[in-house]
Amino acid sequence: MTLQSFALPFENHSLRGDAYGERCNTIILHGAGKSSRTRFSRLREGLNANGIPTVSFDFIGHGETGGALVGSSLQERTAQAAAVIRHTCCEPLTLIGASMGAYTAIKLAETFSVANLILLVPAIYTPQAYETPFGPPFSAVIRVPDSWQDSDAFRILEGFKGNLLVIAAEVDAVIPMAVIQKIHAAARQAETNRLHIVPESRHLSLFPTQKDFQLALDMMVGVCRSGQEGRGPISRSRKSGTADSQTVCSSKKDSQALNQGLKR
Repeated sequence: MTLQSFALPFENHSLRGDAYGERCNTIILHGAGKSSRTRFSRLREGLNANGIPTVSFDFIGHGETGGALVGSSLQERTAQAAAVIRHTCCEPLTLIGASMGAYTAIKLAETFSVANLILLVPAIYTPQAYETPFGPPFSAVIRVPDSWQDSDAFRILEGFKGNLLVIAAEVDAVIPMAVIQKIHAAARQAETNRLHIVPESRHLSLFPTQKDFQLALDMMVGVCRSGQEGRGPISRSRKSGTADSQTVCSSKKDSQALNQGLKR
């Protein structure tokens, strides 16, 4: 399939995006900062080559959509993504979210039927930040130490019954590992629940090598194809080289025991 561009009116803006095919069920949500949908071109090409067409778009303040980021909010981003989903996608969905986009993906699981959640270096936020405009007010809220601890993301994940895959960076200066562990532990009702930590990776460089990328792509394809690869006991798989690639898998049966272990 080839990419088809679209422009979707949203308030005083035009959300710019593209899709492989029509009414596909997988959408990729980029993060904050200077990110845009182009950052995930390689991933989308890989998924498409495996028979998984995707939709993606630039949030307001990013990429081709443009406009001012300051004044928008997490709530606005959820509304933008929901508008694109209703325009271009069909349910049940596979939501792939990176960094701030991961929180948006989790929030969308409250509104749409979601079969699979794939979260890349996921950021989560206190409910106080949800409607706070981006800029100094937003920064002040999220810079409160451990403000993420009361995030509604955990409550949403506790009720999620699809397949969850979390891919984290081993050396992440943005997202504490405690956040990643709590996300993984919260999804106790998920059909499958996998946490994969990419060795020697960072928040803005999640896949240092082609082998790292290919392994993550294979995991995502597995989840999109009903999550069969996510079933099974807790395991660790060795990566060739000097570091370990750590993968923790759990199903409904063993998630309670895993959650207790992470709380110790």
